Amino acid sequence: MHGVASSYILLAATALYSIGSIPVALHYLDKSQFGLWVVMGTVVGYLSLMDMGMTGAASRLLIDHKDDRDGGEYGSLLKTGLLVCSIQGGIIFLIGLLLSGWFSRLLAIPISLQLSFAELMQWQCGALALSFCLRILGMMLGAHQRMDISNYVGAVGLVVNFGIQWILFHLGKGVMSLSFGALGATLFVGLSQFVACLQQGLFPTWGSWGRISWMYFKELFLYGKDLLMVAAGNNMIIASQSIVITRMLGLEAAAAWGVGTKVYNLLNQVIWRISDMSGAAFAEMMIRGEYERLKDRYKTIAILSFSVAGLVAVSFACCNSFFVTLWTNGKIHWPMENDILLGILMIIGSIVHCHGTLILITKKIGFMKYICFLEGSVFVILSFLVARHGGLPAIILASIICSLVFSGSYLVWRICDYFGLKVRVVMVGWMVPMGKLICFYIPINILIYYLFINLSYVFRMSAEIFVAVTAGLYLLLRFGVDKTLKKNISGRLPFWAAPYLNNI
Repeated sequence: MHGVASSYILLAATALYSIGSIPVALHYLDKSQFGLWVVMGTVVGYLSLMDMGMTGAASRLLIDHKDDRDGGEYGSLLKTGLLVCSIQGGIIFLIGLLLSGWFSRLLAIPISLQLSFAELMQWQCGALALSFCLRILGMMLGAHQRMDISNYVGAVGLVVNFGIQWILFHLGKGVMSLSFGALGATLFVGLSQFVACLQQGLFPTWGSWGRISWMYFKELFLYGKDLLMVAAGNNMIIASQSIVITRMLGLEAAAAWGVGTKVYNLLNQVIWRISDMSGAAFAEMMIRGEYERLKDRYKTIAILSFSVAGLVAVSFACCNSFFVTLWTNGKIHWPMENDILLGILMIIGSIVHCHGTLILITKKIGFMKYICFLEGSVFVILSFLVARHGGLPAIILASIICSLVFSGSYLVWRICDYFGLKVRVVMVGWMVPMGKLICFYIPINILIYYLFINLSYVFRMSAEIFVAVTAGLYLLLRFGVDKTLKKNISGRLPFWAAPYLNNI
């Protein structure tokens, strides 16, 4: 619970940083310099793929050995992971140092800005390379279920980044302020995580570090390769939507899609954090052979994730079109029909993500690394066929169908096989709490919608939000939280609040 709550703080800090940094940069930079920053963000995003799944692989493998920190294998894996991350960081640094001029010509940067671009890329690659070298610290905290420390440090790091940028902008450092801000934040985060690891006693004792192991390197590479294939397949599904829309419906439709799905993408992160933050605990149960406990806890988390997705999806479908209208001052038309379909896709996405997260940490990925590519390929073909006649709703519907047919059905089968459960238990039994919540919540929202239909968008959206945090929260606690989790939560509440939760 602490890990999920702290991840929401980091998510909010990231959103605030994104909102605040753009107007500050535009105040001090002209449009061409600001364009350099935008392009650099894209370049750095591609260079981050140098990770090749190693971060996720090392984080998971550390959990296998964390209970015996002085046995040698834990320290050996730390050394091997640090070497791999350092090599990756070194490659990124050399790319920035040696190829920055080539990138400026490749991207057709104006001659007057090529020197600034090259210098910016060199410093930005240096900051990224340093972050790769320090990643092992975050992996250690995650393996020991101290994601809360990483989340809090990351949130403060964004404040440090923003503060350094603003000060250097004011001192006239121009576009280089962005790289120096990133470098300063990276140093702060790395130092803070190092101190936290020392305080928590997460390092092996002196003389118990073991040696760099070729066996662990191969294990990291093979597991990381599978994780990379899954991530690449998922990115293909997500990124192809914008490409299909631009190709078939034009730039205006692509702009509407980009604006209309901003909140949708953010809310998906909110839902997915529940299962993401539980991954280290689930992996520990697997290693210790606590399979009955794992099955019970996973069922609890899955039901909670699905119920939160149902609540958020209904609220999103009722509010998002109002928000888009207010946000864009009516310049972007975004009908509620799109939001209803996206709400359905949000629920399906929560099921896929929750089940997929557990399968990934079993280290037995199997055919899952291919299913996403297959789903993405079919989705692209189907979208091209229906986009011209059905528009955005047809593309969303195509995504729903593909998710159900491919990753959805495959992952449900994998979960049933892993826990030895019948399909109807996972597909029906675990979905009943969300179904009950939706059956009560949808009529309330329909009533509110028609009661305030003649009022302003601001008032209607405010009413929907009020319903979400009152009736929605009550229904979530009533149906979406099982008895075990409710008991655990009530045991951590103040004595005066626990009876209220127990009576829901």
